[in-house]
This record gives sequence, C-alpha cells and structure tokens, in this order.
Amino acid sequence: MNPPLKHHNVFQTPDLAEARDEVARVFCDHRLTMTDPRGRLDTVLNGARVGEVGLNYLRYGDEVRISPGRLDDFYLVQIPLAGRAAVKVGDQTVMSDRRRASLVSPSEAVDMLWSDGCEQLIVYLDRHAVERMAGAGDEQRPVVFSPAVDLDIPAVRSWLRIVHLMRDEIEAGDTVLTSPLAHAHFEHLLIGGLLAAQPNSALVEERTASWRPGGPSRAVRRATALIEAEPERAWRVAELASASGTTVRQLQESFQRERGASPMELLRRTRLERARAELLEADATHSTVSEIATKWGFFHLGRFSVQYRETFQESPSQTLAR
Repeated sequence: MNPPLKHHNVFQTPDLAEARDEVARVFCDHRLTMTDPRGRLDTVLNGARVGEVGLNYLRYGDEVRISPGRLDDFYLVQIPLAGRAAVKVGDQTVMSDRRRASLVSPSEAVDMLWSDGCEQLIVYLDRHAVERMAGAGDEQRPVVFSPAVDLDIPAVRSWLRIVHLMRDEIEAGDTVLTSPLAHAHFEHLLIGGLLAAQPNSALVEERTASWRPGGPSRAVRRATALIEAEPERAWRVAELASASGTTVRQLQESFQRERGASPMELLRRTRLERARAELLEADATHSTVSEIATKWGFFHLGRFSVQYRETFQESPSQTLAR
C-alpha cells in the first residue's frame, strides 16, 4: 500500500544522522535514537505546506525515541495510521493509536516513543496563525490544547474530514490549493475547526468570559474583527464561526446576548457605514450610488436605499450630493 503524499517525498533514508537532520529541517532540532541498537531504520518523510498549515507523512521503521523539547513555533497533531506512540506532553502521557491522536502545543515539552512500524499523518499548524485566530496573540498568552485527541468524537471526526480533504487535494496535484485564497480557506477551516473541536485554554477563557458582565467574549471579538477587516467579503455565519473557534449556534447566541444583533446584522451595518463614509467623500460628478453600493456588497439598489434611509434618516443620493 502506497504511503500518503507519496508524490511529495521530502526524503527517504536508512541512516540515523541523515534522518535526524532532514526531519529537523522540516520541523525543529531534536534527539533521535533507536531503542534497539540492532534495529533497522527506514525513514520516509512526505509532506506539503498550504499557507501556514502543513500535512506530512512520517515513519521510521523500528522503534525510535524522539526528543525535541519544546516546539516553540508550531503545533503538531499526530494521527497514527499504523503502530502506536507514547507521547509525553508536559506532565501528561498520551498512548496514541488508531483511535487516539496526540496534539503537541509549542509551549509544552515533548518526548516521544514510536513503536516498530509506527506511521503517522502529521498536521502542522503555525503558532502565530493559531493564536491569531484564537485571539490570544495580542495578550502574549499561548494557546494550550489538551494533548489527547479522541478520534471517535463527532467534532473531531468532522475536523478529520477537513484533513483528509486537504490530503486529497494535495495528492491530486494541480488543484485549487495553488490559489492563495484556497490557502486562507484551508487555514481557517483547519485551525478554526481544531479550536472548536479540541479542548484548549482559549476555549475555556471564552466560555468563562461569556458569563462576565462588561465585555464581549473572545469569539464575538474575533468575528467582529473579521467583519470589520473585510466587510466587503461574502461572509457566511459558518465561516465566521469556524474562524472564531466556535459553533454557528454558539456564535449566534453570543452575538444576541452581547450585542443584541446577529453576525449578519453586524455585517450589514458595517457595510452601510463604509458605504456612507465613501458617499460622503465621493465626487457626485464621477461616482454613483449604484457603484458604491455594489462595492460594499449591496446588489439590490432599492433594498440598499431602504436600509440606508432607515439607518441614517436620509437617502444615499442625498448623502452623495453633499
């Protein structure tokens, strides 16, 4: 049976030193030792990056110990395809097999023992991308995941479908993944989906914050920031929820509770405000209401005019004529 990502081979070697050096180039420096000096090494690493996420297949052959310490710059989700692995993350040890994956956070020390014949599909997630989506970057607090990933949980199975879709697209060769827009889409799906599916420190803080008076929860802040950064984008609630590390229902309920409006109502209001700002600045001899409305996602001019008047107590044409 062919290994995953076989057309994206990084290297293959029976040499221990070469295996250590080549894996270090892709991930980070580490110690690599065989538990049995008479063991045979058959290291294969296949992989590809898609923006700030990556997918890799790795095997070593006979039993090895891998000791990288802290990863620092990235998260790894290691999904066994064959064999087993004992993965110590901080003070917890995950016995990983076909039903349980391991998740290593960059701030936690890791030490691993891969069994004979262990093969793993490894998802790489850039630390800054994860913490940016989790809303933790500005606060300099690392996002720490629970290291044991139950592959039978429905939310995790849903996330795995995204992983396998990414694998299929990479293996297909010249696909939509060549587009930077597709890169961003898969980053949002993979990172947002993992934040929503797997227990982590950001999710705990978000749930705690939702009960505190005086400030929006983390998910609402993230979704609001996304809307305000790109109000012209055709956002869907599901996309905002995934990028915010929560579910559609939770995001809608949080918006209603904290802002008294839905995400789509905020999006419409933000677009109206941007359209008004442009109408105020525009030259009526060179710009039209229709052009500006369309730019900000309003494709039905009559409906736009009604919503605009209800919000600002004047018509778009009156604003443009100022």
